[in-house]
Amino acid sequence: MELIIPSSSRFLPRVRHAAARALRDLPRNTVDDVLLVLDEAVSNAIRHGSLGGEPVKVAVAIDGGWVDIRVSDRGPTQRLPRLPSAPPRTLATGGRGLWLISQLADDVRLHRAGEGTLLWARCQVRSVARLGDEQGVRSAR
Repeated sequence: MELIIPSSSRFLPRVRHAAARALRDLPRNTVDDVLLVLDEAVSNAIRHGSLGGEPVKVAVAIDGGWVDIRVSDRGPTQRLPRLPSAPPRTLATGGRGLWLISQLADDVRLHRAGEGTLLWARCQVRSVARLGDEQGVRSAR
C-alpha cells in the first residue's frame, strides 16, 4: 500500500483504512500495533514535518514475517528528530509519539529525506499463540 496524502489530519482515517485492508490477513494484534505506529508516524509528519503544507508519503508492505512502514515528509525541519531513550515525563505536552512507536515496533530508524524526515519502522508478525509462549503462558490442551 502506498499513499500520498495532503498535510492534514483529516486524511488519517483514509490511511488507517487503507492499511487495515492491506493487512487484513495478519493476526489482529499485529494489525493493531502497525495501525498505531502508522497513526503516530503520520500524525508527527503532518504536525512537525510538513510545515510548508507539503504532502506526506506513506507506505506499508508485508515482507515475509515482517511489516515495513515508511512515512516521509518534505519538511522543512531544522534537525532530524531523535528517538527518545526514556518515556516522556508525566505532564509533558509532547514527545509521546516517537516513544510509543519505539515501544511497538521491533526496529525504528529516522533518516533525513531532503529537507524532511523519513521514518522507517518494522514490526514482526506475531501470532497470539506465540505471544503467549514468549510470556510464559501456555494454553490448556
